[in-house]
Amino acid sequence: MRILARPGLLALGLSVSLGLSAVGAHGEDLRFCGGAVQRSDLPSDLAHVVGDQTVEYAVDQPASAVVCSAGYEAAKCGDFTSAYRIFDKCIAAGYVGAMMWKASALENGAGGAAPDLQGAAELVRRAAVSGVSGYATLAKLDYARALYLGKGVPRDETAARQWFEAAAKEGNQDAIATLRDWPASSPAAPVR
Repeated sequence: MRILARPGLLALGLSVSLGLSAVGAHGEDLRFCGGAVQRSDLPSDLAHVVGDQTVEYAVDQPASAVVCSAGYEAAKCGDFTSAYRIFDKCIAAGYVGAMMWKASALENGAGGAAPDLQGAAELVRRAAVSGVSGYATLAKLDYARALYLGKGVPRDETAARQWFEAAAKEGNQDAIATLRDWPASSPAAPVR
């Protein structure tokens, strides 16, 4: 059986790498991340102003689509303290994308933390049942994968198959391919 790797975090299918330095995992330039904010009393020091488009500003704002996106930017730049603060408030407000982004960070042990497979699986499960188009479909695939592999949840092929089927029903090509390749000897094998 072919269990596909996490296809990405964004509903658009974009691959996401949580970078830890000025050069990302795929060699991309992360200089847009800047450095620590250095406040100045000089009004002409615009290079160090915390404006409404910065992660520093977003950390203190209520959850919104723009603020939640700043969490992704913070994670991409290696600032997981800010990213988790933003993700947590966005998750509390019901932003499913933040659930997926944080789940990926937890699964990978981003920021030097130990991987939290149970926390990641729970966030993915919550996203899977959210009903939010795009993210829910991707989350169903990820939750099926976690169940099949026993990553953060007890291994359960029958439940995994049900989640793969749910994602396939919504048109997810990875789930469709996984079901097509499901081993005939599996107790949860499809009827052909």
